[in-house]
Amino acid sequence: MDPTQPRIPPLPPDEWDERLTELMSTFPGGVDEPMNIFATLARQPGLFRRWLGFGGALLGGQLAPRMRELVILRTAHRFDGDYEWAHHIALGRAAGVTEQEMAALGGDLSTAVWSPFERAVLAAVDETADEGGVTDRTWSMLAAELSQGDLVELLMLIAHYMMLSTVLRSLGVQLEPSAKELAASVPRRVGGAKHHRGPRP
Repeated sequence: MDPTQPRIPPLPPDEWDERLTELMSTFPGGVDEPMNIFATLARQPGLFRRWLGFGGALLGGQLAPRMRELVILRTAHRFDGDYEWAHHIALGRAAGVTEQEMAALGGDLSTAVWSPFERAVLAAVDETADEGGVTDRTWSMLAAELSQGDLVELLMLIAHYMMLSTVLRSLGVQLEPSAKELAASVPRRVGGAKHHRGPRP
């Protein structure tokens, strides 16, 4: 299920209030190519403002940027989040995710080389997709490297991008032209939610 048209269209700029206009100008694309995620979710303004704070806290959290982007990209793939996949390609590159690694994140994890810890992090995503939660084996490997607070953040990060992927897909939020180009540069295998996870840690 992938609507080819938005089920709820983005709020048009002539309906933005001053606060939203100022906010949109700070996002990638600005007011010239506004991001459809924000213009759509802004239709529920109170929730939108609170969600921005939560999402921002995760993007600026305690987890290392590379680890964060590995998690987001793999979660976007496993939950068929085309929108989040496209918008995190550049962020992944900036965090040191290589082209080979990115291709693996969008398909078969075994086609790239991961550290044991990174394999456990990615297994946490796949186990959440396949089994609804992280297994004891993977948890013990993560707990050996991460603080309790970081473990909470990791799980919240997976859950947040699982939520975004499913919500944006059901809303039919469409990629902007620049995001379509990014998505085409690193295509992911279609149907990530149906694929078995990669090698266990």
